[in-house]
Amino acid sequence: MSAAPQPSAIAVVDDHGAQVQRMFGRIAHGYDRANRVMSLGIDVRWRRRAVADLLAHVPTDRIAKALDLCAGTLDSTLAIHDRFPTATLVAGDFVASMLAHGETKLVGAAKEHITTQVMDAHVLPLPDAEQDAIFCAFGIRNLSDLARATAEQARVLRPGGRLVVLDFFRPQRWTTKLVHAVYNKGVLPWVGWAVTGDREAYRYLPRSIGRFDSTDEYATRLRDAGFVDVTAESLTLGIASIVRATRGPA
Repeated sequence: MSAAPQPSAIAVVDDHGAQVQRMFGRIAHGYDRANRVMSLGIDVRWRRRAVADLLAHVPTDRIAKALDLCAGTLDSTLAIHDRFPTATLVAGDFVASMLAHGETKLVGAAKEHITTQVMDAHVLPLPDAEQDAIFCAFGIRNLSDLARATAEQARVLRPGGRLVVLDFFRPQRWTTKLVHAVYNKGVLPWVGWAVTGDREAYRYLPRSIGRFDSTDEYATRLRDAGFVDVTAESLTLGIASIVRATRGPA
């Protein structure tokens, strides 16, 4: 598969979405390097753990289909491909330049199984009940209308399909709050500036975490949208978490 011609930008739901879109467009050139430096490479292990069972529920007699939502530069998409090499994957993001950087990583079998598509998570350009799984790493937190986006995810998943979200949820434990306060607010903006030249983009991160759901709140949101078997797994002192859920009966 190959990437279809893409628009340079896609319409978003509000001013916040437009600002986030511009911000990620500015840092796309250094996004991967910044992630590796700021997380000391831990984000790679987080992604691998999060996708380990993403498509394990799909019968082996058919080709699995999955959407990597807010796919950015395709790190997560490639982690899914490495784990499930025969699956058909769509990498969707509303920042075309992020996807363009990711497309340079598509070689060999990955290029045949992965398609990139510019899309807004609030209005997914996919048919109802088509996907066996949706994965999203560090993107849900940036959405303008989380309820609307969650409903879209439920719409495009088959009954029994899996949703897996890896993100920085609003911390509840005092130890995690301390880490976020010291590192994310004090250190991370300067590291991000050193790598990408954009300090403001990395000041946005702690603000977005503070406005986001806790894992308990997000689990409730998913159940209200028709998901079942919702679980949360804490990673590295609760700095990040994996939330897994199954699409209930349509």
